[in-house]
Amino acid sequence: MIRILVVDDEKIEREGLKYLLSREDGVSEICEASNGKQALQILRTQKVDLLLTDIKMPHMDGLELVRRAKDEDERLHVVIFSGYNDFTFAQEAIRYGVKDYVLKPVDPEDFHKVISRAQSEISKMKEKESHDLQGQNFLQQYFLQNYLYTGQKEILNRAEKMIDLEKWNGWHCGILIESGDTFFDSAEETLAEEIQKELRRVFFYLNLNARQSLLLFQDVYCDYQLVANHIYQFLKRNYPISFHLAVSRKFEGCECLPDIMNQLERQMEERFYHPEKHVFSCEEDDWKLAGKEVQDAHLMQIISEDITRKDVENLWKHFGCLKEKYQQNTQFSAMYIKFVFSNVIQELYQENQFAGEKRLEKEVDRLYSCQDILQILDVTEESIREFEKFVKRSMSESREEVAAVKNYIYQHYDEDLNLEMLAEKVYLSSGYLSFIFKKETGMNLNRFIRVFRMEKAKELLCGTGMKVAQISEKVGFANVSYFCRSFREYYGKSPESYRKGTSEDGEHSPEN
Repeated sequence: MIRILVVDDEKIEREGLKYLLSREDGVSEICEASNGKQALQILRTQKVDLLLTDIKMPHMDGLELVRRAKDEDERLHVVIFSGYNDFTFAQEAIRYGVKDYVLKPVDPEDFHKVISRAQSEISKMKEKESHDLQGQNFLQQYFLQNYLYTGQKEILNRAEKMIDLEKWNGWHCGILIESGDTFFDSAEETLAEEIQKELRRVFFYLNLNARQSLLLFQDVYCDYQLVANHIYQFLKRNYPISFHLAVSRKFEGCECLPDIMNQLERQMEERFYHPEKHVFSCEEDDWKLAGKEVQDAHLMQIISEDITRKDVENLWKHFGCLKEKYQQNTQFSAMYIKFVFSNVIQELYQENQFAGEKRLEKEVDRLYSCQDILQILDVTEESIREFEKFVKRSMSESREEVAAVKNYIYQHYDEDLNLEMLAEKVYLSSGYLSFIFKKETGMNLNRFIRVFRMEKAKELLCGTGMKVAQISEKVGFANVSYFCRSFREYYGKSPESYRKGTSEDGEHSPEN
């Protein structure tokens, strides 16, 4: 379907052309203008596929209109009509990119042929643009996924030669969506459009795996906590499964995208400790917004979660926030400060039982006998350092659990695998397995499963004569369409093209 603009200073001529056009198939809308200036204004405010214009008109003739219109949109298809004596002008118009012309008085049969040719060329052009856009979109997804998970600058350098990275630099916030099952494996391909229609907001959609997708937004001043809540309510209303969302901090420039991805994955882990929550925002923003009493409670809750996960790096970071608050502040009593930091020690010794009960009592007594804040901090930090040594020992032991999970994936990659089920296999909590698995392998569990399945798919494509649909099922994809899309996003080409060995540079997977 195409939209046509008819330009002629004679109303009766416009009516005649509109009548002839109404008899043509594939014409969705017909606009009209009585002169070039009016036509140019319409072209600037509306999308027009085909311009039909007379040559001789007041204010701005057809030749000037064509020249200026083509300067603004070189893809615009133009057909002119003129009398016999104007044919020299018609020849000049062809130099401006006019595709065809119709002599006046208009012969209906000739007019039909000209419009049919124009429609055919416009359809081919749209099809090519759609194909090019789809190709660009796949390249965006291919390079972006690789860069998000590796942070390798050479990926940016390669991407810059093939796509416009200005789009990446225009993103300022990310929202990670995680489903309770393999939702994105079977989700409608129109899901992104449905969310976009619901939000009335443009974003870039990137599927990460069968359980996770990432939305990247441009607006700097938007409250993305509200946006995430809106998305959650939309998903909850339309799909009978569980969803969790994580909202990134605001950021500038595509160089920080890998850090943003790491931050989103850390935030998503909060769902193990707050099952009642479904939207998680950046911790630092929460602290700035919270009052002092709420801030203490929130920080202690986060420190407790760090200890449960044995996440020493973030434990030191969050302890530093508590330390900064009380080290220079004289408005709190010594007894209250001792109470606050004794809670940290109790969390260390009780939750993880890395020392006996008598040791806990001894450390708490030491802390309450301190004379100033520096001594209190020294006692607390000493306990954290002891805990850090304990974590290093236990992490080396946890390698066996991680190895067991990896072996299970190697043997059962064609089945529905999820974190909760795998955690049960090694008698660990989901949250702790998620943490130690990423520490040990450098990627989260969903990512690890996807990477391994893609590698197995590559082996089957190159080493067997199995059909793509059979390979899809063999490597654990219930939806062959989703498998093909995921394969192309991962390797940069379709399964069929990969099998034929049509790689231009010989590199199929810069991720590994």
